[in-house]
Amino acid sequence: MEALKAFIRDETLIIFRRRLADPDITEERRRMLTRLLALEEARDIRNEDNVRPEAMMRTARGE
Repeated sequence: MEALKAFIRDETLIIFRRRLADPDITEERRRMLTRLLALEEARDIRNEDNVRPEAMMRTARGE
């Protein structure tokens, strides 16, 4: 099951990065995708380092 979760996470990151590379997306969409990418990457870090989720959310929001 962990292998499937890792695969889905990796594919999600690829999709977010690919969409961010599109020069035709709106600024609103770019901000949303950037935030989602940061949250997904923070989830990876949190899982690896056992960091509290609240701390990662503040970091992703730029606090």
